[in-house]
Amino acid sequence: MNYAKVHVWVGLAILLAGCEANPKEVDPEGRAVLEGKRMSYLVRVVQQSSDRIEGDLLRVRTLIKNRTKEDLWVDVQIVWKDAQGFEVYKTNWAPLFLPARLETTHEVVSMRADVADYQFRLRQAAKTVR
Repeated sequence: MNYAKVHVWVGLAILLAGCEANPKEVDPEGRAVLEGKRMSYLVRVVQQSSDRIEGDLLRVRTLIKNRTKEDLWVDVQIVWKDAQGFEVYKTNWAPLFLPARLETTHEVVSMRADVADYQFRLRQAAKTVR
């Protein structure tokens, strides 16, 4: 057996094992995070924007594409942060339906005016819920 090939496979397995444990940040600022090893294959965050609305509340809009041939349920959570980047509060995980091969817009508004930033988290939905 060629030991060079074995080392390559072992190295690749270690690398992949390390990647699966960490959430994948989709954007450089870390505002969109896909949790779980398969999420980047299932969905893609196409676009994300935020603005202030009446009451100085922060609104976040996210365009998500289902990359699969089948309808998909995912869970969404928003972590609202202060100006220093510390968590102020976070939403409960909420289900979101993504039709096959289509883009879906998710919109959420903060409940408090003192939030300055956010993190949009997406994970595969629990099968027992459906």
